[in-house]
Amino acid sequence: MSIRGAFTPHEFRNLDKEKAWRLLEKGLAEMFGTGLFVCMGCMGTLSDSKGEYLDYLGGVLTFAFAIATSVMIFGHISCIINPALVAADVIRGEKSLFMFVYITVMECLGAFLGYALLRVLVADELLGGTSGSFCCSTKDVRVTSLRAMGVEMLITAILCLLFCSVQDPKNSDRNSTVALKFGFGCFALLLPSVHYASSSMNPARSFGPALYNNHWKDQWIYWVGPLSGAIISAVIYMLLFAQHFPRSKREIRPNSHI
Repeated sequence: MSIRGAFTPHEFRNLDKEKAWRLLEKGLAEMFGTGLFVCMGCMGTLSDSKGEYLDYLGGVLTFAFAIATSVMIFGHISCIINPALVAADVIRGEKSLFMFVYITVMECLGAFLGYALLRVLVADELLGGTSGSFCCSTKDVRVTSLRAMGVEMLITAILCLLFCSVQDPKNSDRNSTVALKFGFGCFALLLPSVHYASSSMNPARSFGPALYNNHWKDQWIYWVGPLSGAIISAVIYMLLFAQHFPRSKREIRPNSHI
């Protein structure tokens, strides 16, 4: 892939009715998939009737299963639900920067709408006294910003390796288990790191609650960390493990595995 090619809006050229619908379909799938993921995941962090938070393991499981559910529903259309992984697709030559912006906007919109739906349906009493920051990505006060960013880089880089592996042509005969792979993979990454930096791995997941609550503290960590981690990881996979470099001509495909 040439860097210059990423600046060419291949996906938006020669738009006809069918191609425009496929673009809209992919955008809507990303929006609904991300909204479902954020709504379900944040619901798993609600407090009990006494105002006390449930065991964090339940929240980790809910986010992991929410990702798997979104992929199972929308994966045949488009369900990356993570701007960091969309950036990895730009590095892999699968998407242009214009497509990255389009998908990222739809994912962030979906995250906001999914979170807003949850807040409309759930009483503030169940938020454990954190209605102004509920489900917002925040680091532990004992962890420095640079270390929190490093954690986000590391776990997103590992997630991106999984993403690149799933997309690799050598792995094309195993795509029926994509949802399970991402569910288990995210659980394995969230469980040991959630206490330190919220384990977002996803700028859209962090953006939705932050926008709703106007809570922007440490927000940069959850953009810089995941995006840089995914980009570095995608470059490493392309250089060391990919079967071949992607086709130079990008296209909107009616079906995709994720």
